[in-house]
Amino acid sequence: MSAQPAPLESVAAVHPLKRLWESGPSGWNHALTRPVVLIPFFIFAALVPLGLQYVEDNSSWTDAQFWTLILANCAMYACLAVALNLVVGYAGLLNLGFIAFFGIGSYAYALVASDQLHQHYPLWTALLVVMAVTLAFALLVGVPALRLRGDYLAIVTLGFGLIMRDVILDLDRPPVLAGHQFGPDTLNLTGGTNGIHQVDPFNLPSSLPLIGPVPHFRMYYWIFIGFLALSVYCVLRWRNSRTGRAWVAIRDDELAARAMGVNTFKYRLLAFATSAVMAGVVGMIDAAFIFNAFPGNFDVQQTVTIFIMVILGGLGSIPGAILGAIAFTVPPFLLQQFVFYKYLVVSIVLIAVMVFRPEGLLGTVSIRPRKTMGGTLELLTAESAVEASELPAVTDTEVADLEAAAGAIVEDPEWKV
Repeated sequence: MSAQPAPLESVAAVHPLKRLWESGPSGWNHALTRPVVLIPFFIFAALVPLGLQYVEDNSSWTDAQFWTLILANCAMYACLAVALNLVVGYAGLLNLGFIAFFGIGSYAYALVASDQLHQHYPLWTALLVVMAVTLAFALLVGVPALRLRGDYLAIVTLGFGLIMRDVILDLDRPPVLAGHQFGPDTLNLTGGTNGIHQVDPFNLPSSLPLIGPVPHFRMYYWIFIGFLALSVYCVLRWRNSRTGRAWVAIRDDELAARAMGVNTFKYRLLAFATSAVMAGVVGMIDAAFIFNAFPGNFDVQQTVTIFIMVILGGLGSIPGAILGAIAFTVPPFLLQQFVFYKYLVVSIVLIAVMVFRPEGLLGTVSIRPRKTMGGTLELLTAESAVEASELPAVTDTEVADLEAAAGAIVEDPEWKV
């Protein structure tokens, strides 16, 4: 007597929201990165300042500019989180000096768009300069450092970030090496602790059709949102390309990827440089936004902040990076009346998330020590079933051929129910 398979619940009878919930983080990321979700999200994000202004014009509320500035700051951190997620979540590189590239882009733009060197380049020329300078520093650091892995790479990149901050602080005077002074006594490149002031904003129109005059803070909020949308589009396209698959293979098991013919050094360097250039462009936008470039904008604390956003949202998740930036930027302002307790509340929430959801809110990758690698930090996939859920669907013809060859009924796996 042959055993009969248990009757399965019809897929059509299951509510779509229930199927989405049961699909787990992989299904959530797939759903949230579809154009039908991303396009309305960015349209809504672009319309939020107009909605805040409408509320202010028709009520006694007067905080439209304040909250638009907060949202602009949130959009900037979201851009940085997406760029960091590219190098950490996709390629598996612990880059603790990531924020240094933000500072390099900020100062590179300030030097060619201010009175510091009496240079005022047009926007697109300055953009090329910023990208070239940031890429040069990324290659300078990445070529020797990316031959390391795990916590050794993290230490080297952290050292680079600390060195860059000290170099920028010390370049308000001519550098001296072995008793030889390089440059005249009046040389001042970075302004030291004062930074560079009166940086030129982008040469953009002050009014738009159908909208009218656009304030400075609102224009740069839209610029950050636009660059975030461009970054998300590019990262998603890379994720499904040959390069993206190589990054994921290196992250999951670098030795196996190398054995399969993947040029691991080339792809690691590509991820490192791409992420650095994205951070440099964000630094350029920030310098034009606040008219200044300060060394305090890219200290170690900023690196920790962006890492918290990425890990909170989930490694390897683009929607998670955006969610992490929002969750770590906006709540402190909502809780600002609780002056002594707001960060305590945020810390408790972070601890709870790390305890009950160590992969992050939407992540499918976690950081934990692997004993076989000597305790170094490795990026590991959270669940093997998640990877199975990303496989293409099996057609009825393939199922029939498999049943004919195996002599048994082929049932759908649990993750497809």
